[in-house]
Amino acid sequence: MDTEAQIYLQSRRGHFQAEGYRAFYTFNFEHYEAENREPSGTLLALNDETLLPQFSRKVNVNEPFQIVLLPLVGAIEIDEGKGDVLYVDSGESLCVTVMPGDNFVMTNPYPYQSVNYLQIRLLADNPPIQKKAVNAFDLNNKNTLIPILDFVGSSGKQVIGKYEGRQDGLYICKNPANSIFIFIIEGAFEVQNRLLEKRDGLSLRNVSEVEFEALSNDAIILILESA
Repeated sequence: MDTEAQIYLQSRRGHFQAEGYRAFYTFNFEHYEAENREPSGTLLALNDETLLPQFSRKVNVNEPFQIVLLPLVGAIEIDEGKGDVLYVDSGESLCVTVMPGDNFVMTNPYPYQSVNYLQIRLLADNPPIQKKAVNAFDLNNKNTLIPILDFVGSSGKQVIGKYEGRQDGLYICKNPANSIFIFIIEGAFEVQNRLLEKRDGLSLRNVSEVEFEALSNDAIILILESA
């Protein structure tokens, strides 16, 4: 079966801005609708979001999904409205399964510093056994892929890696029938013979492995596999 591939250029992402908040949407999201920006498999959203100091943003929950928060600069405070307040910092990821009616508010706890993070959403028709997980990872461990999400009972997987220039990498798919989405956080990579630069994305189907090469120093790649 032939490989299906589509590039999502950062320059064509959707954009939304409100007081204290800014977001860039890789896929169609809420009021943003564009041609060829449909979600990739059960990956519903990959949003690049920034909160100014002391501002909050509420997540609207209309269907069951897993929400993954990956801070890139600073830390985020998460209030699920159940009495517990969570913190997730750079070098950590938080995954929470949310259901319709749940409250989920993200806050920048800093008085003077903005925070930048990725908000990733995965459809959860069959919620995994785990409902919440925090995973720490160290990007100083370079030239290797590090898991940031591999829920018990989940069909998806997410890995991240920081690479030096001209270093190769290989990702082996959990299931060749799954969809693969690659997102470049920093720097530039050649992925499956395609050039991707900072905040570009690439969706792949019908692949059993993904080959890539860093084209700049300290380049960071995120790979998401979903059913």
